[in-house]
Parts: sequence; C-alpha cells; structure tokens
Amino acid sequence: MMHIRPAFQSIRFSCPHCGALAHQYWYTLRGTKLNKDEVPTRYSSENVDAVLKNYLESEKGNGEEPAFFAEARKAIESSVFFSSERSDPYAYFLYNLEASHCDSCQDIAIWMQDRMVYPSSGPAGIASSDTPASVKSLYEEASAVFTTSARSSAALLRLALQVLLKELGEEGENINDDINKLFENGLSASLTKVMHSVRIIGNESVHPGEISVDDDPDIAEALFGLIDQIIDQLITQPRLREALWEKLPETKRKPVEDRLKKGNDK
Repeated sequence: MMHIRPAFQSIRFSCPHCGALAHQYWYTLRGTKLNKDEVPTRYSSENVDAVLKNYLESEKGNGEEPAFFAEARKAIESSVFFSSERSDPYAYFLYNLEASHCDSCQDIAIWMQDRMVYPSSGPAGIASSDTPASVKSLYEEASAVFTTSARSSAALLRLALQVLLKELGEEGENINDDINKLFENGLSASLTKVMHSVRIIGNESVHPGEISVDDDPDIAEALFGLIDQIIDQLITQPRLREALWEKLPETKRKPVEDRLKKGNDK
C-alpha cells in the first residue's frame, strides 16, 4: 500500500490513525466563550453512570440509553471527535487551528499552524506496514517527539536508519560504512544520497555543526519522507515485484529463472 505522509491542506494522505490512504475532509474550528466562573466539562465513568441511572429511573427514561451517554463514554477515552449534535452557531473563529477528518475510519487529526499535533505522530503519520518492527518503534518515537524537539526526532531517525541497515543484512555498527557497502553492491546514487542525508542530519542534531535542526524543523520533518523512500525502494517495491512474479504459472517462470541462474554462475 502506498504511504503518503499527512500534510497540512492535503486532501489525501495516509491516516495517522488507521493508516489507510484516504480522502481527508477539513474543518475550521470555533470557540464558544463560557460564562463567568464556568469551566470546560470533563466526564468520569462514575459521573456518567450516576447521571444515566438517574435518567433511566426518571419519568423521562424509557429503558433506552440516549446517544449522548455513548458520546460521553467516548470522551472519557480522551479521543477527539465531532459531537452528533450541532452546538451554538455563534462562536469565535480560532485562527491557525484546524481539524482533518479521515473518510476511512472517521477519526480526527488536529493541526496547529501547519503541523499535526494530534494524534502524537508528528508530521509522519504512521510508518509503512513494510517497516520492520525494530525500525518502526524508533520511527514512531521520532514522530511522537517531533513537535516538542525536532532535534531529538532527527537523532532517532538516524538510529532508525542504522537499525534498518542491519535488517537489510549489513553490520549495523558503522552507518557510513554500511551505506557505502550498499552503494558498492548496486544501491543507486540517488538513494545513497538519501541515506547519507539522514545520517548527516541525524549526526548534526546531537553534535555542534553547520545544520541547526531546532532552528529549521523542516529539515527534521523531511527525514520522515526520506526514511519512507528507503523503505519503499528497498523493501516495498521488491516485495511487490516478487508477489507479481509468483502469480505467474511455474511453467512460465522456470525458463526465465533457469536463464538467470546460469547468468549468475558465470
């Protein structure tokens, strides 16, 4: 499955909740001023159960639970979602705070300025399903800390690349040597540059150098896309090619495989 990073004002990207490459609907947000000494509502399980009990025992209760209580329980789980009922239309517009709504899973992402702040997956969304588990955990950790520390995010992505190189069969000790060995064994020059970019920026994020990731977080943000490119070209595309090859009848595959084997034996 193609993976497209979530991006502000984009109408189609990989959902940070479900991972589906889906259409996204956008919402502007508004704030309603509360009365003096009134504070925002937060529900607890005990409170919801007590109110529901009283409701069902009242004259209004008919033995059925109103839809509101299902929403209240969902709110207790700390998820962000739209109410099923329209609230007061007279409210203040909130600048630079928007929401995107996934057409696949119906979940919401919250955006401040041009950065996604909920869920806590930074600018990357979720990693491709082809990402090895050892790499994915670092990728997701880098996503989670991006909004608070772009420098930490860059350092974690450099480590993710180092772990990925080991998953690809390299030593995993010296990241520079591993990249150069892959290049010597046929890795394209363009992808070699991508790997070195992740390595160099990750190094600069933890050592004084010419690149200041905190001053320019867009640099760290770009690393997620670079990791996605590496996964796509070295894992996803070979998997898709092999899957297509395996769908061919064995009688058609065997002559080709025999010729390839003879070529490799020379």
